[in-house]
Amino acid sequence: MKTKLNPKLKRVRSLILRNFIGSALITFIMFALLSAMFGFELEDEIFDHQVRVKADQLTAAFPAIADSGIVGGVEMQYFIGMDAMPEWMQERIDPEWPVGRYEIFAEEFGHFHVAVRQVGDGKLYLLFNARPYIRSTPQIIAYLKIVSGIAALALMISLFFIYRMTKRVTAPIEKMAEVLATGDAAEVAGDLDDGALVELRALVHAINSRDQRIQSLLDRERQFNRDASHELRTPLSVAMGAAEVLESAGAEGAAFGRLKTALADMQHLTEGILWLSRDPSSAHKCKPAAVGTEAISAYKHLLQNRSVRVELIEEAQGVVMPVPTAVAQVMIGNIIRNAFSYTEEGAVTIEISPGALRVTDTGVGFGNADQSTTGFGIGLSLVERLCQHFGLTLDVGAGPERGTVAVISWEQ
Repeated sequence: MKTKLNPKLKRVRSLILRNFIGSALITFIMFALLSAMFGFELEDEIFDHQVRVKADQLTAAFPAIADSGIVGGVEMQYFIGMDAMPEWMQERIDPEWPVGRYEIFAEEFGHFHVAVRQVGDGKLYLLFNARPYIRSTPQIIAYLKIVSGIAALALMISLFFIYRMTKRVTAPIEKMAEVLATGDAAEVAGDLDDGALVELRALVHAINSRDQRIQSLLDRERQFNRDASHELRTPLSVAMGAAEVLESAGAEGAAFGRLKTALADMQHLTEGILWLSRDPSSAHKCKPAAVGTEAISAYKHLLQNRSVRVELIEEAQGVVMPVPTAVAQVMIGNIIRNAFSYTEEGAVTIEISPGALRVTDTGVGFGNADQSTTGFGIGLSLVERLCQHFGLTLDVGAGPERGTVAVISWEQ
């Protein structure tokens, strides 16, 4: 089955592309603003330079010049003193201005660059109307359009190469994720071309090495489970055969009953451990109600003479559990055994419903049991491992008031 990546999660490729586009747009905006500012600053510097040069020439020619006039080259106008100036210009020039250069925005009259020089007892004012030479708004818009077009073309070319680069980097990673979900990373290593990234090869090698170590540990564990179960079966068969001989000879009593129960428990335990080394897909189904009834009968002697009520409630008929009977006997039997062992009074209730088996008791409560008196239990560790092996879920916790609630659940 092919594993599909969650579209809501961020991909490396899209993350790189989004960051690249964002940085490119920010860079373009900053470039356009700086270009516009530089252009305006350059215009002002050129106009100021023209005015300074002409002002210095007029100052050098004083007093052989008229009180006002037009300067050649780029058209400029000068005034010695302010008497000959138009009224709107007099309102915008401060007679206290020291020698230097100034800028006047005279609205409908123009945009003037002004140079002030000292001549004799008065001042020379040279004015240059820069408005005819300043770029208009349509010109600025056209300039920005050209810059935007060039930037868009450069961005598209860059995106093409960035996309190819990210595809080359991420495609093997995405394929590796799909293969790891269903197969072996060695398949990816075989598909890597000669130009694959060194880091990617190192990652594949590390995953392969880890998988090999894990597989080796699993193989050893399965082999140990098989060997231990088979070795236990021989003495267990001898003991059960001896018990049958004693029973046929008329042996009876509480002690003999506990012996038979312990031997049956060991048989189920051995079978359960053996199942850990088998493929769970080949498992059969069983009826948890029948297994629960058998476990109640097998471990009821643990209640001794306590005032404990035992109930098995089957909420629906024909409920099946997706594990073989031997495994269910280990799971359910262990939970019921623990409930009987740690309940002094009250009730132990086994509820069976489609997809779940719940055991509730009124004992000391989860985590409060005396660890020195574990009875015949194999512990929840093996039960939990069996549940994981067969795809079931085990939840054990304290009851709402007291006691323990253990729930084994599975998919229908």
